[in-house]
Amino acid sequence: MFKLVDSGDESLTVYLAEVPGEEALAQVLHFVHRARSQRWDWLVDLVPSYCSVAIYYDLLRCDYANVLSAVSALAGGGSAACVPALPCANSLTPIQAAVAKTLPVYYGEDQAPDLLRLARSAKLDIEDVIALHSGQEYRVYALGFRPGFAFMGSVPEALQIPRLDIPRKRVPAGAVAIAGAQAAVYPSASPGGWNLIGRCPTPLFHLHRGEPKVALKVGDRVRFQPVSHEEYLALGGKLDE
Repeated sequence: MFKLVDSGDESLTVYLAEVPGEEALAQVLHFVHRARSQRWDWLVDLVPSYCSVAIYYDLLRCDYANVLSAVSALAGGGSAACVPALPCANSLTPIQAAVAKTLPVYYGEDQAPDLLRLARSAKLDIEDVIALHSGQEYRVYALGFRPGFAFMGSVPEALQIPRLDIPRKRVPAGAVAIAGAQAAVYPSASPGGWNLIGRCPTPLFHLHRGEPKVALKVGDRVRFQPVSHEEYLALGGKLDE
């Protein structure tokens, strides 16, 4: 599949797949890797997400028709005008080279207001819910909503539960959440309608000398590691929000 759509005065979105998943993400990451290798002087940013890539360009440095031609050629396999893509580390594909990360989670009910309700809905003990949630690897499919907010999948089917009917006015930073097949950790305090089942002490977003730094990026592999109340506090976790 290939579909190119205008998404702003200086942006295009290229759709590479119809169904989200590992295969679609592999195509997205491969496109991003090749696009970054082209040395287009008009390219401002690339934003990968699920089945698509948003392409931001500088209209003062390019002709719109040339941008369309270059992106179409790249998505279709390239052309004589394209330079070769740079190799990934150890000759791995971009998705194979994705970084594996572990996030500690305190699943204490004092920091997990929806954990008991989720357990009852799934007809499981709380310990089983924790084991299921932390027992598999997740993939980061998109970043959005707030800086550093990573949309991860897929949540085990037994734990998939809809968003809240009425969102909370405030969700604390580090809240570990589930909504349908997606998992996430709130990087900062904000309103939110996801189900909260734990708290992570690891900062997912901060500014370093004015530059934004995020802990997770699209393609990363993530595991949740259960920790005790004492370990959570020792890792910098907060209980006062």
